[in-house]
Amino acid sequence: MKRVVVLVAFLILLSGCSVKKVEEVTDSEKFSQEYNVSKNNPMVYVNYDKLMKLFEEGSHILFLADSDYEGSSKAAQLLLQEAKKQKVEKIYYYNPKKLKEKNPKKYKELINHLKDFLEKEEEEYLLSLPDIYSLKDGKILNHSNYFSKEEELSEEHLTKKIKEEIRKKYQEIITFKECIECD
Repeated sequence: MKRVVVLVAFLILLSGCSVKKVEEVTDSEKFSQEYNVSKNNPMVYVNYDKLMKLFEEGSHILFLADSDYEGSSKAAQLLLQEAKKQKVEKIYYYNPKKLKEKNPKKYKELINHLKDFLEKEEEEYLLSLPDIYSLKDGKILNHSNYFSKEEELSEEHLTKKIKEEIRKKYQEIITFKECIECD
């Protein structure tokens, strides 16, 4: 009788302790959910430390953006269209939105890497999102922060001609073409 009670207790415990498989969400799936784009995308999320390493080594495309801002979504859609055409394997994504508040020292470090491409208001550089960069061997070759201004978001403004200009700019970034006068 003891064996039966032990066996029943064991079976009850075993059935109550089933292992649930936790499905991991890939970076491309997470980006797809945040930006309402295809799951088939080359986006790779990076943290601040990895972002800083990317500024020092190799050739990379960086997308700094905030999914809460409509301009970032528009930029993501056009960037990913061009990335698909060019068969880009990786675009590194970082959202610096809360960095200034949570860690001003790290925010300053980021600004120092980007300051040649940022607007300066009074004595402070302004990080405008979205911002896309191509880097080669620690040097920023090209960038675009189109869609960082409200007037760039309206459908009236986004004519076929403007979209084509943006597409060409993103193509330059993706193909690591150095810009003479970056916007």
